This record gives sequence, structure tokens and C-alpha cells, in this order.
Amino acid sequence: MKKLFSAFALSLLVAGAVLANEMKTITLAVDKMTCNVCPITVKKALKALDGVSAVEAKYEGEGNGWAKVTYDPSKVDIEDLTFATESAGYPSRLKN
Repeated sequence: MKKLFSAFALSLLVAGAVLANEMKTITLAVDKMTCNVCPITVKKALKALDGVSAVEAKYEGEGNGWAKVTYDPSKVDIEDLTFATESAGYPSRLKN
């Protein structure tokens, strides 16, 4: 019985640790996009970061686009995300 209780307590501890590291989702406004291939480059740059779990990107026309990013804030922050897009040639900022 003690082993069962210990295993249950351990599983609760692990579950609590997972919940403490909640993922966050933000949208970046991305500049200098000129075609439907640009979001692919932006997506690859963001997905290469440790802590980014999902990226959706879209070209909206006239040099504008966006990227919706789901990430672990304990591993990566917004400055890292914007630096990654900037390094790929697409400046970005947090979209309101």
C-alpha cells in the first residue's frame, strides 16, 4: 500500500511540475513579407528555437504578415522570437 501511495504522490508532483511550465501563445506582426513563401522561412526560424512547440504564419499582402507562436516561457522569451525572425530577414513585434 505504501508503494501505491508513493507512486500516486510522485505522479501528482510530476503533474504539478508540468502545469507550472504552461505554454504561452502570442501573435507577432511580421514585416517585409513579399510572397507566400516568406511565412515558411519565418516558421522555420521560429521552430528552430528550443521551447517553441508550434508556429502558424501567414502572408497578408503589402509586406505584412503574422506568426502565431506557442512556446514555453521558461525556455524562450519574446525577444528571442523577434530576434529569430529578424535574423531570417523579417522584423517582427508583438501584435496587439
